[in-house]
Amino acid sequence: MTTLSPTAWNRPWLRIGHGGAAGHAPANTLDSLRIGLELGVDMIEFDVRACRDALVLLHDDNLADHGRPGELASRLTLDELRALPPGKAGPVASLTEALDLVRGRALLNIDLKAVGYEPAVLQAMASRGLSGDVLYSTHYPSSLRLIRSLAPDSRTGLSFPEDKSGASNKPYLKPVVTAVLAWLRWTLPWRVLAMISDAQASAVMLYHPLLSRRVVDVVHQAGHQVFTWTIDDSPRLRVVHALGVDGIASNYPERFAGLGEEGAAGPSQGSTHSSVPSA
Repeated sequence: MTTLSPTAWNRPWLRIGHGGAAGHAPANTLDSLRIGLELGVDMIEFDVRACRDALVLLHDDNLADHGRPGELASRLTLDELRALPPGKAGPVASLTEALDLVRGRALLNIDLKAVGYEPAVLQAMASRGLSGDVLYSTHYPSSLRLIRSLAPDSRTGLSFPEDKSGASNKPYLKPVVTAVLAWLRWTLPWRVLAMISDAQASAVMLYHPLLSRRVVDVVHQAGHQVFTWTIDDSPRLRVVHALGVDGIASNYPERFAGLGEEGAAGPSQGSTHSSVPSA
């Protein structure tokens, strides 16, 4: 048995391991995924990009975290990526390795970090019988529309917002970032359904400061789901859980313990509240 029962999607909420368990091992590495599974998450989230000859688990195309600033993963082969020093990002894993590790043990959230390789990702999932176990997410509405056109039954989630310029990592811009987030949070209930519709998505993946009871209710009343990223602070976890979201991503999955005991039985056996929007 390599897939999960459809009832795995019917839990009151899903405990999502961000990058596996990125608080314990570098995100998107096989070690991080293993730890997330050992901690009993309901869903494993990881980032996928295309290199020259494979699909790999990487957040950024730039290989600065592997000690090669300015060099791009998309221009290298899988073997060349594996030959890089791990650096702080850890060894590069392929999508096939990740799927073989996770399948049958947790649901999957595949976060597409670029466009152009959606058919290859769909094929990888279909070839392993995992199409029903995955939620595809991305900041790119065009990717989600393509996925739905190729595989109409796919679960898809639009990630919002995207920090393309890295403003959230610049301390001197913190007042601006705070103001922008406040404005987005206030306006989102009136915008979110149009965003979901444009992407032909079934869910929205929101950076947690944008959440409100109103936006959760609006999305739910339209028959969609709300997932949120990435919360490591236990008091904040409790606040967000009380809003009725469908899933929460954390770098420290053990901090889900005792939170909404009705969702505590996952398919597996067995810090500080951040203001930086890094999906």
